[in-house]
Amino acid sequence: MSRLPRRHLALDEVGSTNVVALDAARAGDPGSLWVTAERQSAGRGRRARPWVSERGNLYASLLLIDPAGMVDLQNLPLVAAVGVRNGLATLEGAARRDIRIKWPNDILVNGRKCVGILLESERLSDGRFAIVIGCGVNVENVPDDTPYPVTGLRREGVTASVSDVFAALATGVEQALALWQRGRNFSAVRQTWIDHAAGIGMPCTVRMNNAVIEGTFVDLDDTGRLILADDSGGRRSISAGDLFLLGSSGDAP
Repeated sequence: MSRLPRRHLALDEVGSTNVVALDAARAGDPGSLWVTAERQSAGRGRRARPWVSERGNLYASLLLIDPAGMVDLQNLPLVAAVGVRNGLATLEGAARRDIRIKWPNDILVNGRKCVGILLESERLSDGRFAIVIGCGVNVENVPDDTPYPVTGLRREGVTASVSDVFAALATGVEQALALWQRGRNFSAVRQTWIDHAAGIGMPCTVRMNNAVIEGTFVDLDDTGRLILADDSGGRRSISAGDLFLLGSSGDAP
């Protein structure tokens, strides 16, 4: 991660904190900039899904400029997940909760999704590469009508304020980036990810753009791809998709 000190732009209402961060990059920002908002009017998750963004939750995006070589950037979703997970685990009351990572970077509390992470990137006109790590944390509010079980920190007995949640999350992400060492130490990040993973050894379904695959989640490979074993013992590495852990807290595709 850049050696620049943390900077924090706190806003009231925006369309998307990711968009604000990318706009800052286009304007020449050097990076290590956190953007937070009280509310988002156009929050979104993976695959352009809407992300309910009412007041009372945390919406935070970290802008990084040239954080690693292009090959190593494929690891960044897992690095971000480790940082967010570890940051939230430091909150008062969180130690008694089961906080885990569902591949690639959803954060589950007691088996239910509490945090979504969306990474977006852009090659800037001056040649720099900007990448934004966007995080939405359910603190006070929990959305309805989701295709998977969800929860919030209050519901789980964690009483930290939104500002305290941000401080913990930001510190955790920055520490994970430092551990990663611009991709040179992904093996340590991978092991930490596995130590806190949800679903290793469990049957699951992976929904990809053009296929749905069933099997057992057995491992991550050295680049962070999910390794799925089928009934015949064959293994397949998957780089992108929606993972559903069968039989866990009602998770179903």
